[in-house]
Amino acid sequence: SLPGVIDVVEVPIDVEGASSGVAVIARSFGEAFRGRDALEIVWNGGTADDLSDDDIIDDLRRINLPTLPSIPLLTKKISGEFIFPYMAHAPMETMTAIADVSDGRARVWTGVKTPVAAQAKIARDLGILPTSVEVNVVKTGGSFGRRLFFDAAVEAARISSIAGRPIKLMFTRQEDMKFGRARPLSIHNVQATYRTRSLLGGKGKVFTFDHRAATPELDLRHGFGEGITALGGELVPFGFSQTIWHSTQLVQYDFGLTTLLLNEKKFPVATSSWRGIYSGTAVVANEVIVDELARAMGEDEYDFRMRTLDDERTKAVLAKVAELGDWGRSMPAGSAQGFGVHNEYKSRAAVLCELQTSPDPDVDARVTKLVVALDVSRVVNPTGLEAQVIGAATDAISSILRTGLHLDNGAIRESSFGDFEIAQMKHTPPEIVVHFMPANGDRPGGAGELALPAAAAAIANAFARATGIKPRRFPLRDFHQEG
Repeated sequence: SLPGVIDVVEVPIDVEGASSGVAVIARSFGEAFRGRDALEIVWNGGTADDLSDDDIIDDLRRINLPTLPSIPLLTKKISGEFIFPYMAHAPMETMTAIADVSDGRARVWTGVKTPVAAQAKIARDLGILPTSVEVNVVKTGGSFGRRLFFDAAVEAARISSIAGRPIKLMFTRQEDMKFGRARPLSIHNVQATYRTRSLLGGKGKVFTFDHRAATPELDLRHGFGEGITALGGELVPFGFSQTIWHSTQLVQYDFGLTTLLLNEKKFPVATSSWRGIYSGTAVVANEVIVDELARAMGEDEYDFRMRTLDDERTKAVLAKVAELGDWGRSMPAGSAQGFGVHNEYKSRAAVLCELQTSPDPDVDARVTKLVVALDVSRVVNPTGLEAQVIGAATDAISSILRTGLHLDNGAIRESSFGDFEIAQMKHTPPEIVVHFMPANGDRPGGAGELALPAAAAAIANAFARATGIKPRRFPLRDFHQEG
């Protein structure tokens, strides 16, 4: 009976048993929201009502694989458990779609990275053939992994089919953050064994380096944008995750016996790849332990890396940021520099971070300078790549220092940028130096995610050197005292 409200329809459970609700159809979004707020709806319990962050962490600890045993009489050990939270993608443009379902056919307009998978999912939900579904991909804002999925397009198509009219659907910020998808929470156990001196009196050596990661299952049913990998992600999700993990996670140091293993468990919390996929967390854990190894072995963090890195291109980008950032210079009290390096997508990245902390626990640490060097074989668009680097570095500031999602009895606590506190202009460093190495090949490597893991590691290492606190749970503004 409210002005502008055209219809109210119940939307039944979808084919995966994962989504149902009530749709208010109105002339405008404002009128639809007023209609929604006037409804009295009795909801069943949620799928994760008994789960909170600590429950998931306890489960992941139980399934995480053990590291290799050390030899206490011959070696020393450095180890740490690292915990990273669920992380929202939080794109400025929320999920949106237009759908028109009639006469056994569906036409959809949406911004999506995986239109073939979207077409198949819409067809399954509507009970029609994929050839009867037309997905029109429109230009859209950055999503950093969120638009690998197409929730809005599927919901719009289902509502249009039930209501018998074209539908324009837009998720609110709160809906997208509380009921959307997120990077999985993860724990990482990293252990290295070493000797500070060789038997002949030379420099020390690392003998083993083990990384054991446990995460809620990463949903990869979308594949990589075409039918074959989408089918693989649906039929063999565990194998698909292992393929991505083992093809992207590298320890590029001469650390003797090196192992990196991933174990996943399915939880009723929707997940999606987040910028950097596994590297945004795993590389941070590795690089923090590398810093701690250097200090335990009595070496400068830069010298130790240059001595143990097994890749000349990585050494070159590391040397460049050390030069441009004046590594080792005197810093004010509470300030420090830190390094991070990353090798992925046939490219190399190194970051030097300068960070200022405060003796006041209520004042957040601030990144004051970032120096980034990239080797992507050949740069095609320098200004575009520089923008990618700065964006990735800002994401690193958000994820390491400032924010994450919290799961409380099945509900996501955060609902907007008011409590999911991504880095703002005032949190970005006054000085960012981006350097591209000379071309060394004809084919450009990947770069969109490359700088984020290195920047995140550099920020964590700078924080550790500035405070003396070992970073172990993130974001550091919430958990640094636990170190």
